[in-house]
Parts: sequence; C-alpha cells; structure tokens
Amino acid sequence: MTDSTPPPWVDDLFPFPTPPALRTLIDIAWQDAYDFYRENESFDCTLLEMHYDFMFDLAKTPRPPDGCDAYPEIDNQDRQLLVPHFATPEFVPFGSLGDGGYIGWLVPAPELSRLDHPVALANGHEHGVTLIGTDTRTGLEFMLSRALRRWRQEPDTEPPAGRDPDVWLAQNQWRINARVKDRQLADRLAAELRVHPDPDRTFPGSRWNGTAVMQDTEFDIVFDVPEGWRHEPGADGIGVLAPADAYNDREPVVYVSSWESSLEPALADAERLLDTGHPATALLGLKDIFVNAPSGHFADLKPLWARAYRDLGRAEYAERLDLMTPMYQ
Repeated sequence: MTDSTPPPWVDDLFPFPTPPALRTLIDIAWQDAYDFYRENESFDCTLLEMHYDFMFDLAKTPRPPDGCDAYPEIDNQDRQLLVPHFATPEFVPFGSLGDGGYIGWLVPAPELSRLDHPVALANGHEHGVTLIGTDTRTGLEFMLSRALRRWRQEPDTEPPAGRDPDVWLAQNQWRINARVKDRQLADRLAAELRVHPDPDRTFPGSRWNGTAVMQDTEFDIVFDVPEGWRHEPGADGIGVLAPADAYNDREPVVYVSSWESSLEPALADAERLLDTGHPATALLGLKDIFVNAPSGHFADLKPLWARAYRDLGRAEYAERLDLMTPMYQ
C-alpha cells in the first residue's frame, strides 16, 4: 500500500454486505476523501456523504480510518439506518435525494441472505415505492440516466444578454466547474459500472413526468420466490415474502378508513393469526393497516407488527420499527 492508497473501509454499513456496484461508488469517494485527508490532515466525512450529490447523498458512509481526525464527528446515532417517512422496514435506504425521498433496496426476506436486491425510490411524502432497477447496478444506471435528464432540462448556463461576460463568469465559474466535475464523475461511473445511461431510459414500474420519476400504479413488483415460499403483494408496494406455511388460507381482515372506522377488528384478526402460527398473513394485514389508517395509529400497530417480524425470524425489522416511532407520535 502506497502513501496515496487509503486503508480499506470497513463494510458495516448495511445488514448485508454492500453490493459490488455500490462498493464501486464508495471506493471512489473513499479515495478522494483520503486524498483530502493527506493534504489537510483532517478527514472530511461530508466528502464521502455528498460525493455523488448530482444523484443522491450516501445515506450511510464508512467510518474514518483509524487515527484520522474526522470532521464532523460521527457517532453511532448518526450511523443508524433510518426508515424513510411512509416507508416500511423492508425498504433499506442507501441514498438520500435531499427532498425527503430516498433510494434503497427492497429486502422482503433478509434471512435469504441474497447478495443483491431490487432498487426503488421512496418519496417520503406518501406510501408506496417506485421500482427503478432489478439490482443495484441497474438502479444506479437509472439514477445516472435521471442526472442526464435533469442536465438536459437545465443546460449549462451562459451569460444572459446585456450582462458583462467577464463579470458573469467571475460570479458563476464555480457553477460551471461543478457541472463539469459532475459530468466527468458520471462518465467515470458509467464506465466502471459498465452501464449505458440514457436520459430517456425508463424502467418497468416507473415513468417520467418531466424530470420527476413517477410510480406506475398499474405495476406490481415481483420478487424471486424460493420453492415452498409465497409472495403476496401489499399496500406498501412490497408486500410479504415468506414460507408458504406462514400464511393462512384466507386474507386478513381489511381496515377501511372512514371517520367511524375502528382498528379493533383488524388488530384482533392479526393477533389470532399470530396465535395460530400464521405470521405472514398477519404481517400483510398489519402493513396494509399502516398504509390505510391515520399515522396516529402506529403505536397501536407496533406491538403486533414487531411480533410478526420476530415470529418470521426477522428481529432486525422489529428493531427498525423503533426507529420509525418518533415520526408517528
């Protein structure tokens, strides 16, 4: 290892090993942050987090190398992997879009220990997810395509009529330099990921509205279902993937939102399903209640919701419910 080669970063970012395509992005940002550290004797964590801000900010970044003075200081609380507003624990974010939305993986059954996962957007303002890739690589190709589309919509700036070009350039050179740097980084990522971003690219499950990515509400996300398992779509856009014997032979009681609606029938049904060994059907019903009921009912749902996860062997998702609690109080 030469002086310019950083020590390896510790892959403790997500509940599973970081997929290779995202590792490529982090490796590049890690090298740049380390180069800055060698020149300035301070490890700037924001250089990691915001390295790809033309696509997204990294939702979680590696810890600074041992012995490095880091700014800003990061503690374990800062490194918790949150659940975006209106999302469910099966959405595992890896990037923040800066407007309340996130890009992340759909991981309906973490116990399968899959090496990669479908990628989607959760906009943070309403329930549901928008599929943008079958895996990390195709999801990143879509985000590069989105950046190209936005740049096409907002072309490089030029001095307006009547302005002194030299004065305008002095005031705006930083914007021009930043755009050039972003384009160069996008080209490098496309080459290293071996993808071909296109500003007109679409992916089944999403559509364009100008430069905004919209959910195709007629599209159901389909997961790879192991033998002896079932996947049932749900109101959150992800549904439940579980062993077939964890389901009951009937659908859960549906909660219908109205001013006189009560959660009690649906919650009682979920408890019966859990007591009789059908946590998958219970989970499906509880997540549907989360989508359809007012957010103030989260506390009523949480105990049974956490139990359903634990009964399915997904204790880590029960813990993610704790991270959601402050948003729904």
